[in-house]
Amino acid sequence: MYRHAVFFTCLAFVPLTLGLASVEGKHTQHELVTLGLTAMLTLAQLTMLLGGRTLARALVSVALLPLLLALASYALPEYWIPLSSWDAMSRSLIDGLTLEAWRPALLATLGLTLLAVLIMTRTRSSLGGPLLLAMVVLLLGVQVSLARISLGAQLLRSAGDIWITLAMAALLAGVSVTALPGWRAHAAPLRRALVPSLALVFVVLLLWHHQKSVTERELRAATEAEAYQLGDRLTREIQDHLAAVERFANIWTLLDTPPSQAEWARQAALYHRDFRYLLNIAFVDPDSRLTRVYPASDLNLQVLGARLFDAQPAGRQAVSRALFEQRIGRTDVIMLLQGVPGIIHYLPIPLDERRTLGAVAMVISLPMLAETLFNEVDRQHTGLALAQGDQVLASQESQALPGPWRHVVQLDVTGAPLTLSVQPSHASLLQRLPRHPVVTLVTGLTLAYLLYLVLHGYTRLAHQHRRVHSTNTELRREIRTRSQLQEEVEWLARHDELTHLPNRRLFMETLEANTQRRPLSVLICDVDHFKRINDHQGHLIGDRYLNRLGRIGREVIEPHGGLFARYGGEEFVACLPQTDSTQALAIAEALRQRLEDAQLQHHDGKVLTASIGVVTLVEGPLDVAAIMQAADDALYRAKAEGRNRVRVAPSLTTIERA
Repeated sequence: MYRHAVFFTCLAFVPLTLGLASVEGKHTQHELVTLGLTAMLTLAQLTMLLGGRTLARALVSVALLPLLLALASYALPEYWIPLSSWDAMSRSLIDGLTLEAWRPALLATLGLTLLAVLIMTRTRSSLGGPLLLAMVVLLLGVQVSLARISLGAQLLRSAGDIWITLAMAALLAGVSVTALPGWRAHAAPLRRALVPSLALVFVVLLLWHHQKSVTERELRAATEAEAYQLGDRLTREIQDHLAAVERFANIWTLLDTPPSQAEWARQAALYHRDFRYLLNIAFVDPDSRLTRVYPASDLNLQVLGARLFDAQPAGRQAVSRALFEQRIGRTDVIMLLQGVPGIIHYLPIPLDERRTLGAVAMVISLPMLAETLFNEVDRQHTGLALAQGDQVLASQESQALPGPWRHVVQLDVTGAPLTLSVQPSHASLLQRLPRHPVVTLVTGLTLAYLLYLVLHGYTRLAHQHRRVHSTNTELRREIRTRSQLQEEVEWLARHDELTHLPNRRLFMETLEANTQRRPLSVLICDVDHFKRINDHQGHLIGDRYLNRLGRIGREVIEPHGGLFARYGGEEFVACLPQTDSTQALAIAEALRQRLEDAQLQHHDGKVLTASIGVVTLVEGPLDVAAIMQAADDALYRAKAEGRNRVRVAPSLTTIERA
């Protein structure tokens, strides 16, 4: 895995080199910056693989600074930090450098930032490594999809070029190779945290793309509407001009002679003041000669006296319509006598129905008209062009980088079809572009990352809880087992394993426990000739007979509050607190009789019997050895007298005789 990781990481330098060669000399600083940052992260990953963690983290930190600045410039609103401030900050580093010139594409910025975090955290799953890796894969996929769109047609540069994408993919492969084996061991917990987080990333990317498309479409529609408004203002200006020209012409219908130069200048000055784009206002006599002109500039005085039929053939038809047909004549866009393109309106001044005093010539200079229109817009951030067909009549180039959108408005200037082209600058469009799609993207990815951390932490806690619960269950089971074993050990320590009766130890403890209770009787029972059972019928029969005797003893002794125990071999003992000698004798006799009635037989058919010795302590201190010896003596006497009988111990000072 280590060799594969090094191989893929080194492979990233191939597209980086090819990308550097492809942008050399093209003044694409942003691609050079992106390639440089990718190379720095690739070197950091390679250094991390070789063990230089401190140097790797330093390289990542250096790369993160411009990436975070670029990301902030994408996300922060214009009213917080305007684009001009970002440009001023860029120019403070390199003279003439603007933000858009060096800033990497949005998705490339995000992808490189996530790769930097992956390298810094060494792809640990507890720090979001799997989700960060999946995010970079998705961002690369979106970059490939957006790469089909011409980068020049995009307002906000979103995707890097193919070489940057390939380099990031190779670096991502190198990071993945080292991380995947460690994640595979925890596949199920990681899947539970990764799937919902990744679903949120999908939704965020779709929402970002939708908002990006909508905001750019709305901005384009807004700038197009502004272009049409500009064209409408130009059209209204021409219409107002024509209405004014008609009023001006009607003034001279009251005269029978041509106006003097002073009269002409006095009236024309009022109209020229309102319509600054008029090159001149001239009086044309019936022979088409220019006899009066205002303003009396050197350029206009040069054409004074010219016969229009001869000097301007392109406008002959319009002049004839005014002079001979008494109708308004309009020229197409022609070259004026002053050497500039323009349009001339000829308005007749009739004397009667057949005669004409002359005509008023309103000469519109299209460059001056365009200049009047251009003054209404920001010259620094808007490119304008007024054209007729392929001929550009007037133009204004934007001082800033032109934007991707050119709006063409069709105009009808008194019958002359013109086109007005409006192209806002890239900077002015970026200033007006809403930031909420980028904010949505960054915020959504951050929330997905936090969701992963929460789910991963919850999954780990749940796993630890299950382990603790399992350990506690095992511990409780072990405690129960040990308790059961302890109880069994304690029970075995005080009970006979064969008959399940209390043994000698428990019998002695019971005697000690009844030290202060009087009277206290003790019985010793011995099976007569029990050895013959084992010798002739076997130990299994002997064990069965002992069990039967044990049950009989418990049935007889325990109802009287006593304890019946196996003393050893075929000997059994009983402790009867608060039982005097008479009661003890009766109980012992009942025990003997019950055994005899049980018809447990020897090999020769004789019934199994028992001999019992009884002793009762009426008062005085308890001497266990003495009382047991007295009971044993009574038992011995019962056996000596022929067995199958009950005998009471001989008289002692502390023992009542029967």
